Amino acid sequence: MLIYRRTSLLESSAQTLVNTVNCVGVMGKGIAKEFRDREPQMYAAYRRICEQKLLRPGKLWLWKGSTQWVLNFPTKDHWRNPSKLEWIEQGLQKFVSGFSELGIREISFPRLGCGNGGLNWDNVQPVMEHYLAPLKIQIFIHDFDKKIGLPEHLEHVPSVLAGQIDTAPSYTEFLSMLPRAIELAGPNFIDLSSHERLSAEYDGTELRLSTSNVEWAFDAEDLWGIWVSLQKGFLTQEKAGWAAFESGSALISLLALLPFVRLIEIQRFGDAASELALELAQPATSMAPADAQLTEQMTLQWH
Repeated sequence: MLIYRRTSLLESSAQTLVNTVNCVGVMGKGIAKEFRDREPQMYAAYRRICEQKLLRPGKLWLWKGSTQWVLNFPTKDHWRNPSKLEWIEQGLQKFVSGFSELGIREISFPRLGCGNGGLNWDNVQPVMEHYLAPLKIQIFIHDFDKKIGLPEHLEHVPSVLAGQIDTAPSYTEFLSMLPRAIELAGPNFIDLSSHERLSAEYDGTELRLSTSNVEWAFDAEDLWGIWVSLQKGFLTQEKAGWAAFESGSALISLLALLPFVRLIEIQRFGDAASELALELAQPATSMAPADAQLTEQMTLQWH
């Protein structure tokens, strides 16, 4: 499934992140520089590979970190020269033919070859969609970064709740926050997509959400499913509302009040409109491999 995710790629919780690189060992600008600063061990290995002239457009190098993987994707031959659309296509063909063998099951892509690469997104986008949309794994394209915040009259809710937890909350703490969030939102609680007024009630057993026209109820099993989806780092309206028809937007609006998540904008491939979703608000973590993995990392994992 292909979804456009309007956040920084480096904030993605996906199993694998794509790093666009050249073939001469320089990570001096853009997302490559961010990866260089974040993953010095990977950068050192990348320089050695380039010194041996082993990296070329159309080849992919997978770095397996302890928390996330990085798929290094050449979009340039030399850093001074622009990208070429044919190199993007060659790399995508390699990815399609080998992602399963590499063990990739979820991946975040940037706009390949755009920005410092000089390619026009209007030309690159249909090529990426052609190769990536048919695949049966979760694929994100981070086409731009759009900050989505709560309405001003609700901004205080996560701030107050944040003062009540010291670490990542447990499921029990998640449940205990729901009535407090409802109380703090009060009569100002609205659906963040439709702006329709919402009412909510949680009695410790069942969560009820309602508009002037419809009411939804979620039992303990439903809430556990929502919690599990959140822990995977990404929650869409479709996943949030699986237990009650068309409840996803209302649920997202309530969960957005919690301090450990943040609102993001997504757009599914083939859909004309974007929608709101949630992801865990967590700091970036190092993807450096454990010491025992380091020797294996120096052995090139090519496709």
